[in-house]
Amino acid sequence: MRRLSLAAAATAVTLLAAACGGGSSAGGSGGATGGTLTLAPLVQAQPWDLKDAGLGNNTQYYQPVYDSLLRLDPKADPVANLATEWSYDSTNTVLTLKLRTDVKFTDGTAFDAEAVKANLTHTQTGTNEAAGQLKVVKSVEAVDASTAKITLSAPDPSFVANLGSVAGMMASPKAIQAGTLKNEPVGSGPYTLDKAATTAGSVYTFVRNPNYWNTSAFPFDKIVLKPLTDPTAVLNALRSGQVNGAVLTNAQNIAPAKSSGLTVSEYTPGDVEGLYIWDRGGTKVKALGDPRVRQALNYAFDRDAIVKTAKQGLGEPTAQVFNPTGSAFDASLNQKYTYDPAKAKQLLAEAGYPNGFEVTMPDVSAVFPSQQALMTQQLTDIGVKVKIDKIPVDQLISSLLAGKYAMSYFVLASFRPWDTIVIQGQKDSLWNPFKYSDPTVDGLIQQAQNATGDAQAALFKQINTMMVDQAWNAPWDFVENAYVTTKGVTVTPQAYAAVPPIYNFKPAN
Repeated sequence: MRRLSLAAAATAVTLLAAACGGGSSAGGSGGATGGTLTLAPLVQAQPWDLKDAGLGNNTQYYQPVYDSLLRLDPKADPVANLATEWSYDSTNTVLTLKLRTDVKFTDGTAFDAEAVKANLTHTQTGTNEAAGQLKVVKSVEAVDASTAKITLSAPDPSFVANLGSVAGMMASPKAIQAGTLKNEPVGSGPYTLDKAATTAGSVYTFVRNPNYWNTSAFPFDKIVLKPLTDPTAVLNALRSGQVNGAVLTNAQNIAPAKSSGLTVSEYTPGDVEGLYIWDRGGTKVKALGDPRVRQALNYAFDRDAIVKTAKQGLGEPTAQVFNPTGSAFDASLNQKYTYDPAKAKQLLAEAGYPNGFEVTMPDVSAVFPSQQALMTQQLTDIGVKVKIDKIPVDQLISSLLAGKYAMSYFVLASFRPWDTIVIQGQKDSLWNPFKYSDPTVDGLIQQAQNATGDAQAALFKQINTMMVDQAWNAPWDFVENAYVTTKGVTVTPQAYAAVPPIYNFKPAN
């Protein structure tokens, strides 16, 4: 979830919202084409209306029915899809797209520049992660049927790549106007939703769109999604063949999966996990408004031990929320907060909290039991009294976004530097629920948005340094995921993706 699957984490996003779904037996095709691919997302389906769409694990629900303007290759670089060509003007604020002319939505409506305009202006009216990636869209012009011109209010270094994900997905303009997308998706994608074989919250079945323009990219005749969150249930479903693919959130299950003959693909999805300090201004928990308190929380965590114990070595310890592959990353910042409980207690005392403070955090043990146990223990060791609020897992995301919790364990997407800033670094970022801002950081962000090349990279590093110095969060590690597939199915992991997109799954030869 973040994701984001804010986003997320997101990831956004994000790996943390769903109720367990049941499922009947299903398996991979085992052949070159055809058959059924059954996957187990970690989140429940969100509304089909793209203005309400999240990122991260949510994308697998949208990919069967909605095609995107661009597509992302395994390195997350944009390649042609519904849009065949694209180019910016000299200001990097006017993007011109050349479009395919042979595509129709499943209700018979033609895909054209007017459809692009209808979708982008509609999706950006929402409040979820996909909408957030379009907030810089100032206007969309249909120059002619095959040419769309998108004008941005300011440069967006990640905008083109984001058109290859949910933000760039296209729904039928007719369905948008009718307001029917909340109940039934209408797209131009490779599959359509089989409502008769779908039970909301339990199983979602997609069958081929016979008129799809790029059928060869999707070799399975049917896609079935069965949301599951319980780590043991996920492993058992993979072992029994009820599902063909799922991510393991409990690293303890990797060895049993391998011993069962399952294929485990380890990859970096572009997420950072740890303690996210939402209330940096001290609105709900006064202590968190003091940077010394937030710094103390960073000294409380033994990041190396967390990766070794809770993650079974899957992950790279970090003290920063920016992706190690991006220009904002500074390896030296990871040395700022070594594991030092005594230093943490000293900082708390200096801030006026010699006996620590109390904080309520949401229960995530149903999905991340090891992480919650270690987090609670290491905070207790420095005097922070943690009360775990046992809310239903499917209420976690909405509760966090509503500002119910001052801090929590979370997994949040960290893709390109600008993505990270948009997701959590700005006052109006979705994953900034208390709307915290710092004038100096705000100024650097504005400069970075309008810069390019080395100058932009230097500004990203300054932003990162300030966030670490002021302890905006207490990250633990840059996540490595373990995605498991059954015999008869192969998958290619993708950069910056919590789970592989459906077009990266193939029947095994």
